[in-house]
Amino acid sequence: MRTLAHSLPLGTGLKATWVPLLLASLIACTTGTHLPNAIGMCPGVRSIEQVKQQEGYSYYAISPGGGWSGENPQAQEHYLKGLVFESAAILTVAQSPTRPEYHFVACDYVGPEPLAFLRLAKHFPDRPRAVGPNWTAQDYCEADSVEECQFTVLNPLP
Repeated sequence: MRTLAHSLPLGTGLKATWVPLLLASLIACTTGTHLPNAIGMCPGVRSIEQVKQQEGYSYYAISPGGGWSGENPQAQEHYLKGLVFESAAILTVAQSPTRPEYHFVACDYVGPEPLAFLRLAKHFPDRPRAVGPNWTAQDYCEADSVEECQFTVLNPLP
């Protein structure tokens, strides 16, 4: 019985022929310009932290994915407890003619008092894409919970 190794020309072996081809195939399948997509959403109110500033408060969220920040110069300490999620928007802004555009998601929260509001934002290297039926064609989502305004992120930042 002849095997594949016997049918190869002299000086080659199964290992010498197939291993490099297999490795090349695996490398071709695993490399690319984009990492896998990740699902993102605005932070829940419980994950938002506040820090007293000279005027008002600054805010940050450690989840989901970190990097969420915002401020309200008119805020009072108790405003955070009364906030609820209101909306999300995916935006692209040209910073200046000499600097490239940048992409971010803006998450808006409102409270029962006129100055009780907050916008958290997070920058992304690629424009996020809206996921789900609550998003408009203009990439705006108004909903009762952050789970209803999910988006896909290419190349999520660590």
